[in-house]
Amino acid sequence: MISQSPLMVELNHKAKLVGRTNATVLITGENGTGKEVMARMLHYYGSSKEKPMVAVNCGAIPSDLVESELFGHEKGAFTGAFEQKKGCFEQANHSTLFLDEIGEMSLSAQVKLLRAVEVGAFRRIGGREEIKVNLRLISATNKVLCDQVKSGSFREDLYYRLNVVELYLPPLRHRKEDIPLLVDFYKDHYLNEYKLDPVTFSDECIGLMMAYDWPGNVRELKNTVERCLVLNEKAEIQADSLPAAISAKPHNQIQAGYTPAISTPAKGFIQIPVGTSLEEVERRVINETLNSVDNNKTEAAKLLGFARKTLHNKLDRYAKDNYV
Repeated sequence: MISQSPLMVELNHKAKLVGRTNATVLITGENGTGKEVMARMLHYYGSSKEKPMVAVNCGAIPSDLVESELFGHEKGAFTGAFEQKKGCFEQANHSTLFLDEIGEMSLSAQVKLLRAVEVGAFRRIGGREEIKVNLRLISATNKVLCDQVKSGSFREDLYYRLNVVELYLPPLRHRKEDIPLLVDFYKDHYLNEYKLDPVTFSDECIGLMMAYDWPGNVRELKNTVERCLVLNEKAEIQADSLPAAISAKPHNQIQAGYTPAISTPAKGFIQIPVGTSLEEVERRVINETLNSVDNNKTEAAKLLGFARKTLHNKLDRYAKDNYV
């Protein structure tokens, strides 16, 4: 993790503490924030780092193949099962199993996963033998699973099994002080990979990058740096080499001296009349913060400096007072 942000420094410290154990971890955050990178860090900090981590994208597996992918099958268990196959749980024995996009898993698959997580054992499809495994389970999602639980699309019992320790990865727009570090890191990476001559990004380039909100997060920044290097012919990369979405930022919004910003003047400010009570100010700030992070209460609590439980208590009180 390339970072100097206080949010990320704290997160890295937690990752090291969790990595020493086999505790089950749920990694949350938007697409492109580095959830798999965090999973690999946890694996590296653990005792099984000499063995490969097994990663599965739950959203990419057809629903009728999920059980076979997770638990394997015996020869002849179904049409097309020409030989025995070990599933991901078995492959990850004494190592780490990473279930990415866990929020995309069907309810029927969640039932089967729950039992394996609870008892640490499973049967291959068509098999009679109970196979026990000892592994670290890490899941990741870009969805708000507690909201999915309320809507009925994710099992509550499985949610609590997976969410022993939650590690939330903040979006890049909330840690903009990391942008120059990340640009340098990926620049050096691609210069070496493509064997290109050394180049630098102009101050204007970096300023535009700092002013941009990066909806695709670190993944988008990485791709932007690669594109600029591949198409560059000069010793310094200028602003016109950036994608239009970034270079079109009005010049007066470019942050001089690369000062990090959490929000832009267009969104992220609240106008509150003089004389508004402190309680009403707090309520408005909480509501606007929740709106800005798509109602992700974990992220909102971190931005507001509350414990998640404190935020829930305040929201419950507002609901009882009939605030909308």
